[in-house]
This record gives sequence, structure tokens and C-alpha cells, in this order.
Amino acid sequence: MKSPVVRTAARFLSPFLFLSGLYFATHGFLLPGGGFQGGVLLASGAILLLLTHGRDKVIRIEENIDWFETIGTVIFLSAGFAGIFVGGFFFYNVLPETPVWCIVLDVVISLKVFAGILALFIYLFGIRRVRAC
Repeated sequence: MKSPVVRTAARFLSPFLFLSGLYFATHGFLLPGGGFQGGVLLASGAILLLLTHGRDKVIRIEENIDWFETIGTVIFLSAGFAGIFVGGFFFYNVLPETPVWCIVLDVVISLKVFAGILALFIYLFGIRRVRAC
């Protein structure tokens, strides 16, 4: 997009999208679906920059999107198995007196949602080609 008005508006709005995404991700245990909502807001901020400023603004995120997805999966499964070792149940609350465990899970969920939506956008709009095995 070549319009300076649209580029300036995107540059102005994207930090607010990222901040609200981080807020929803860290305070998701107070809201229903907070981790998912935080991930969607984070991805929408990156997509907004990608649409208005081109590939150069989000090239590091785009190159490492597979790692975001992998790290999110590993942390999420590790949290589940930690519950088995501590309490005997999958996803047992390891820290029952504090909401820290719920915050960790919501942040991991928002990381996975962010990676999934951004990867879907990148692949569907042909910004990066899918590698053949």
C-alpha cells in the first residue's frame, strides 16, 4: 500500500493492537477465551503491518513462524505432563494458590493462535511459498 495516510494510521494502530493482545494474553484467566483473543489481536497487528508496509517489517516473524508454533506446542504439552508428575492428572494446577499457572497457559495459547493465524495469512496470500517435502 503506497498511501502515506494508511501507512501512518497502521503505524499508529499496530502498537495498540500488540499491547491489547499482550493484555488479553496475560489477563486471560479473568476473561473467557483470553488466550485466543490475545493471539488474534497480536496476529492482527502483524497482519496490519504486513499489508501496509510490506514484507520488510515482519520478515523476522515470518521466517520464524514455525518456531513459534513448535515452542507453543512443546510448552503446552510440558505443562500438561508437569501436572501428571505433580498431581497425577493431565494439566493439574501445579500452583493452586496463585493464578500463575493459568497465566502461563493463556500466554502459550495466545502464542499458538498468533502463529497459526499469521501462518495461515502468509500461506494463503502467497507471501511465502510452502516448502515441498
